[in-house]
Amino acid sequence: MELVSRWASKAVCGAVGGALALGRRAFPPLVRIETTNACNARCTICPHKSLRRPIRRMDDALYTQLIDQCAAGGCRQVHLHNFGEPLLDKQLPERVAYAKQRGIAKVKIFSNGSLLTEDRARALIAAGLDEIKISFDGATREEFEGIRTPLKFDEVVANIRAAVALRDNLRSPMQIHVACCSTRDKQATMRTLEQLVDGFSFGKVHNWADDGFGRRNAGVRKPCARLWRTFTVLAGGEVALCCLDYDGQQLLGRVDDQTPIAAVWRGAAYRRARRLHLQGRQRELPLCSGCTKAFL
Repeated sequence: MELVSRWASKAVCGAVGGALALGRRAFPPLVRIETTNACNARCTICPHKSLRRPIRRMDDALYTQLIDQCAAGGCRQVHLHNFGEPLLDKQLPERVAYAKQRGIAKVKIFSNGSLLTEDRARALIAAGLDEIKISFDGATREEFEGIRTPLKFDEVVANIRAAVALRDNLRSPMQIHVACCSTRDKQATMRTLEQLVDGFSFGKVHNWADDGFGRRNAGVRKPCARLWRTFTVLAGGEVALCCLDYDGQQLLGRVDDQTPIAAVWRGAAYRRARRLHLQGRQRELPLCSGCTKAFL
């Protein structure tokens, strides 16, 4: 069975990876910038409480440098989040505004919604934020608060409602979406906000490429599209293998005054990771070896 899985994995990775390689651009089409890795929640489905790298906010000069490079490289989408709560960055509206001023077509954040006060929502709308996606898990107050400790269900729902009303009153094009990956009842979860927000999506709980969150050892592997489509910069300028590398265990480089985004994107570490995925040899990358995102 293992031999069959390896053969099938090699075939799938070669075909899908080949198509991804053909479409790879000289500059990443999506750049994820972690302006802070601090978080005010301790969700049961997230390993943030196990984080070993320092909690920090990205330096302003580095951020400006990254956005300038994205603008020059033709990057059309920048996400100002990664492994933290972006609304803890007090300069977030200014950062959004700078990205929009430099011509970035879509600027997006992923938030837990607990800090989305009217003042913050107004500032983000004024800055030109294109989309905010809010994580919302659980069909009931009890389930939500059991997963998203210590956030409060009623507060997050009220924040979302207020943000939508403000957006509509200001006639802003900003999109407000909700994402859920853990709930006992999808229909009940959607009923709370479905008719209010612009979109509602469901994903699957994954293992953060971490044995402590469950491991999947068998099955047909697939190449990870992130290696050809996204570029993740941690708060200190380190370039992570992907957004699931919450502790920066497998770095592909670092963006600084001497090394731009494009150089890391074309660099040896990225090339090796792509090659191993193309060949169905993800097990040689510790972070990818047991990642549940690495299987069909």
